[in-house]
Amino acid sequence: MAQKRKRNKNWISWIIIFALLIVACVVSYLVWDNYFNEKQLDNEGAQEQVIEEEEKTEETETEEKTENVGEEDEKKTIQYEGDNPNLKEELSGSVTYAGKIDNKITIRLNIDQYLNDGNCELHLINNGAEVYGDITRIIGSASTATCEGFDIPATNIGNGKYDIVINISSGEKRGIIKGEINI
Repeated sequence: MAQKRKRNKNWISWIIIFALLIVACVVSYLVWDNYFNEKQLDNEGAQEQVIEEEEKTEETETEEKTENVGEEDEKKTIQYEGDNPNLKEELSGSVTYAGKIDNKITIRLNIDQYLNDGNCELHLINNGAEVYGDITRIIGSASTATCEGFDIPATNIGNGKYDIVINISSGEKRGIIKGEINI
């Protein structure tokens, strides 16, 4: 009997292994290259951000120095957002607290502008008629101002809903702050 010759298919497995090895090398190279490019970009971005922050800091310091030249006694506050309320024609603010504590009605307010002096004139109005009035002086704060505050004996006022109207004046500037209180 004649024997058939067996073909050795071992070479096919070697070609497949070699092809897989080449594919693995290419993928490894792409991943490696991409990884180091991202790190380099991150480092460059971080360096640019540090440089920008240093430039902003230098600009802020320069602005502060130019603002403070010749005005060392007067404190200035840097305005970061919105319009500077100190440049407005009219005074503005808000009632920050209005309530009854023990036997006193306490009213506190904040004025948006920085003021050194002036007056706050309180009017408590019930049903269109003024029930109580008082005047205090304005006290300056760091960048705003406030009134000394109003502490009214509760015996002077009855229960009900009152409109709070406070006329504020400092120099030539004037303004009105309104609120309400339920007693």
